[in-house]
Amino acid sequence: MKKLLFVGINARYTHSNLAIRYLRNFIKELPFKTSILEFSINQNLLDILSVIHSENPDIISFSVYIWNTEVVRILLPEIKKVFPNSKIILGGPEVSYNAEKWLENYPCIDFIVAGAGEAGLYYILENKLNLHNKIVKVPNSPFSKIPFPYIDEDFPELTKKYVYYESSRGCPYKCSYCLSSRLDQPLEFKDFEAVKKELIYLIRKKPRIIKFVDRTFNAKREFARKIWKFLIDVNPEMKFHFEVFPSLLEEEDFEILIDCPEGLFQFEIGIQSTNAETLKEIRRPDNWRITKHKIMRLINQKNIHVHVDLIAGLPYEDFSSLKTSFNEIYSLYPDYFQLGFLKVLPGTEMSERIDEYGIKTLETSPYQVLETKWLYYEELVQIQDIEKLLNIYYNSGKFKTTLENITNQFEYPFDFYLNFSLFLKSQEYTSETKDWQKNEYILVNFIKDNFPDELNYFLDCLRWDWCYITNAHYYPEFLQNKYLKNAKELGFEYLKQKSKEGKIRYKNLYFPLSDLKKAVFFIPSSEKFKKKYFGDLDIAVILKINNKKECIKFKI
Repeated sequence: MKKLLFVGINARYTHSNLAIRYLRNFIKELPFKTSILEFSINQNLLDILSVIHSENPDIISFSVYIWNTEVVRILLPEIKKVFPNSKIILGGPEVSYNAEKWLENYPCIDFIVAGAGEAGLYYILENKLNLHNKIVKVPNSPFSKIPFPYIDEDFPELTKKYVYYESSRGCPYKCSYCLSSRLDQPLEFKDFEAVKKELIYLIRKKPRIIKFVDRTFNAKREFARKIWKFLIDVNPEMKFHFEVFPSLLEEEDFEILIDCPEGLFQFEIGIQSTNAETLKEIRRPDNWRITKHKIMRLINQKNIHVHVDLIAGLPYEDFSSLKTSFNEIYSLYPDYFQLGFLKVLPGTEMSERIDEYGIKTLETSPYQVLETKWLYYEELVQIQDIEKLLNIYYNSGKFKTTLENITNQFEYPFDFYLNFSLFLKSQEYTSETKDWQKNEYILVNFIKDNFPDELNYFLDCLRWDWCYITNAHYYPEFLQNKYLKNAKELGFEYLKQKSKEGKIRYKNLYFPLSDLKKAVFFIPSSEKFKKKYFGDLDIAVILKINNKKECIKFKI
């Protein structure tokens, strides 16, 4: 019996490959011995080659995507050297719409499955790889007939990673930059009872997160509501990720979602732009005023993590328009704000209109936009610099109080990020670090340069942010001052006097006095900060109770 090896090369270690599991289970009745190997793009290529070699496969099937295409290109000729008699089959979006070019550049490829892969691979194997045409495209089975992709042997390894799941395929929208908009991508749904059964199976495996990859999860409102209700009722100890279109949310959805336990759901919302002309051009018409209201309502519920996306480089979005879109989205204060860049994927309508739009892109994956009729290259570089700062300072969630106050010093949030990025370049600072203290140091220097009279106030903001992110009971040297040196002694003595039998009760909090040894004590050094955040109180203690940061403020 010949051995068929499915290879998935993921963007990160925590990711997993859904496609190769579908393929494995779809062809299980055929006389092939199958196995799966998964890697990340960050692994050493020689190590990947060595592990593949240890499997001694007769057939090697790669799932090729935008994130791994360059790794696959490098691996293909090397695999043929060490496996001269093995057959190589490729599938996935990166090879589906330019298959001839792949075959021309890599003659070692035996077959390419174009489009949906299950039936195509089955056809190749059913014919024992005796086909004249190297490009195989056959109608796929209805989605409801595609078997569940997971088996027990996939776990517990997958519990450490994202577990991907889809209850529907295709998309009702025809966004010109997206492959799911193609006419050969019909919108299909599973039966709800089948979804429920499969989710129960996955929940019992206890992964950290189950990520629905449905392109528009709430495209069929009643179907989405049934799944949300089911998961809210079960309330397992894990997260569920959904991509939702906010315009489709109705009152009944909010009535269901308000009961969602905190941390159970996270929503990704692709806003892409708030420019009406841009949205019309990319076939994603939307009323931003209505959409904004619905997103704000979701965010204000505070029980669902909301992730929003903006894409730079779309048609009719110039620098000024992008600034407006940025500020509109920023004003929502989502949990995560992803500023991305247009990627012109082969097979999309956008790829057919690049000359019309004056789009220039990277020649190779990820095909990211370099310039358009509306955005110069230099402007896109500036936006890339802003994106880095957005990730470090906003999306990290580690500078909330400081950002809230410093963006108010500018007319718009975009102006702060633009000015900050220009400052970094002028001072030759690097923004590529996750070290909070280094990033704080850079930010303080920016404040000194722009708002020297407000330095003490912003240092208090940074100290306050530190209290909420640190697991230590001390401050970085850079933030130390005379007030903080007395804070712990004064606060501890005050609370000790309030304790009974070594326990402290404060409102609805109850904890042992010994927990204060790990707490952070804070006294404002700025009258402005004290007035805004403390009122007539003097001191705060921030400590972790039941794995949650709690703040106690009191007067001494």
